[in-house]
Amino acid sequence: MYLALYRKYRSKTFDEVISQEHITTTLKNQIKTGKLAHAYLFTGSRGTGKTTCAKLMARAVNCLSPVDGSPCGECEVCKAIADGCPDIIEMDAASNNGVDDVRALRDEVMYTPVLCRYKVYIIDEVHMMSGSAFNALLKTIEEPPAHVIFILATTEIQKVPATIVSRCQQFSFRRT
Repeated sequence: MYLALYRKYRSKTFDEVISQEHITTTLKNQIKTGKLAHAYLFTGSRGTGKTTCAKLMARAVNCLSPVDGSPCGECEVCKAIADGCPDIIEMDAASNNGVDDVRALRDEVMYTPVLCRYKVYIIDEVHMMSGSAFNALLKTIEEPPAHVIFILATTEIQKVPATIVSRCQQFSFRRT
């Protein structure tokens, strides 16, 4: 079976992420101290590690025994997430950009996680959402349940409404 290189060689810990120490150090410290934001916004050009860090963050916040802020990869939760845990929801906003998609997400947010501590919603290419979809997402990001973390990733920050940006902790990924 064909496997894309970026999937085969995706970083397994924050220490393996290249050239984004300013971000990985902050994320690791938040995980170690347990002081997590409810919404993150990862911005930067294509190929800088936004999605990789989002996936690592989803694993690390749910890991039963994180190692220096990174997921251990050995506990039952880490293995479940690697096998496709229903508590980690990835949404590509390029193809799911309508208000109905966000309303379905909003209805799903209320349910507690099945296996993990947190339900993590990774919304990639968030700038592709329609205006009405952003408005539907805004209410959920403003007042999320305690068991939910949103990670939004975009290559075009200027297309994301200021109301969304202001409610997220923003990290700017850069090329090396």
